[in-house]
Amino acid sequence: MVLNKGTGEATRLIPGTPGKVTGGSSTKLGQNLLESMGLPRSASRKGYQAQHIIPKNLRNHPVLKKIGMDMDHADNGIFLPIPAKDPSALSRHRGFHSVYNNVVKDQLDKLNINQSIKELEQQVFELQQKLKKGTESGLPLYKSKVLEIGIEKFYKTKLNEEIKIWQRGGGATEELWERWINK
Repeated sequence: MVLNKGTGEATRLIPGTPGKVTGGSSTKLGQNLLESMGLPRSASRKGYQAQHIIPKNLRNHPVLKKIGMDMDHADNGIFLPIPAKDPSALSRHRGFHSVYNNVVKDQLDKLNINQSIKELEQQVFELQQKLKKGTESGLPLYKSKVLEIGIEKFYKTKLNEEIKIWQRGGGATEELWERWINK
């Protein structure tokens, strides 16, 4: 916990109010990220989407409800490039990402809901930091196109000749993300 200057009151690691989860808008998250960067909330973010580190579809998870969280606070977000031909060290983002969301849900499910709000908040904060570092390091959010199509169909339909290797996706798996979180 960090103390606010002047008041001496403790601030939270996870912005929000215990027992209350707010937010869930990628647009608002993007505006908050821009503002945290010292830019106008209306600044262009062409080529990028705002990613919720703790996904907004988990807003009703019991752990998040207990600790309380502003899903759209800049601390719960990162700008990620949308898929493009240009190389990027960051993960790519284009809408819903089930593999990533499943991993985050599984990690939240492992937490003991009977712990204090302070203890749970610390654990969610640590998870959030690991997830953010993973996306900053380029861990994929999506399954590869090969896995989505199926390996046999991929080769039988000659998609291996049509889809360049760098456009196939890195192949997000739950195991990959769990290894990252647990390292």
